[in-house]
This record gives sequence, structure tokens and C-alpha cells, in this order.
Amino acid sequence: MNRRHAGLFLAFWFTALFTSGCFFTPREAQDPGGEQITYIEQSSPENVIANIETALSHRDPAGYERQIAEEFSYQPDSDTEASYPGVDWLGWDREQEFAFMSDFLGNVDGVAVDMKDVEIFTQWSGSEAELRYIYRAEVTEGGGEVPYRASVTLEFRLDGTFWVLTRWFDEQGEEDPGTGSPLPSLGQRRGAFAAAGGG
Repeated sequence: MNRRHAGLFLAFWFTALFTSGCFFTPREAQDPGGEQITYIEQSSPENVIANIETALSHRDPAGYERQIAEEFSYQPDSDTEASYPGVDWLGWDREQEFAFMSDFLGNVDGVAVDMKDVEIFTQWSGSEAELRYIYRAEVTEGGGEVPYRASVTLEFRLDGTFWVLTRWFDEQGEEDPGTGSPLPSLGQRRGAFAAAGGG
């Protein structure tokens, strides 16, 4: 092959490579229904929260798992702890959390969640952050919707170049702002899962 033909071949190859985008387009997760799920870079705790909302709303436990640290812990609110005293809450780690989320998201018809419904407090210190909010969630199952609302403390750590969630503490259930009725935290779902032998 002479230089002219070699040059034409290389020009054609580079044009095909850069215009196809297959090597340079970030991969996106795919939910059970086949829809593409887009997660944003974990460059801040707020981005991790947004990704958690995305994972829950698309019922994607693998997407949720990527947001939590290897040294993750969950702490329930006092009502949940009283309702499920036999659960080993002190031992609730990343593995237990992923087992719960896989079961939970695989057995409901939908989850609508706003993790930052009401902002209470945020604190940053270098590679660690503590954010407090009131979250709300509506779980669709069995043809109906089950509401949840609770104040929560979320703790984060910078792991290399990515932020991850290290602790989820459901402080207490909160009232429904429309009806004034008390609502439980999502800890109740975790408790029911563990009490049934989940994990």
C-alpha cells in the first residue's frame, strides 16, 4: 500500500472512529423496562443524593449500590427500632442494605422520592459532609400508593475522587404536610424485610 492509499485509509478510519462515538460515549445503566438510566458524576454529596433518587425511581439496586461506601451503615428511627426489636440494626452494613434494596425495588411497582423535600442542615469539613433533610417517598404497589416521610441525616465521605454515602440515619417519621397525619420512615420497610429473614 503506497503512502497515498495509507493516508486515505487512516483518514477514513479516524473519521469513522470519532463520528461513531462508540468509544467515547459514557455507558448508561438500563432499567428492568429497558429504559436508559443516566447517573451523574459523584463529584458532590448532592450529586450522590440525585443518583439515589434516580436509582430508586428506576428501581435500579445496582445504581443505588454504587452510591454507598464499603463501610456503610444504616440506623433506624426509634419507632422502627421499637417495631422490630429483633433486627440486628448495629450490624446493618452495605451488604444488608443492598440485599434490602434489591428485594424492595424488585417487588414494588414504582417509587417516587424526593430526598431533599425540606433542607434542615448541611455541614462540610474537607472530605466529609453531613446533610440533614426531610425526605418523602410514595411507593406504588398492589394497585395503591403507600406514603413515607421522615427526617434523615446523611453522611458522606470523599473516596478518592468520588463522594459516597457512609451513613443513613432515619431520625423520625414526619407528618404528611397535607393531612397532618404521621407517616413512617422507609426504615419500616427495612425492618419488615429483615424480620422476614431477608439478608
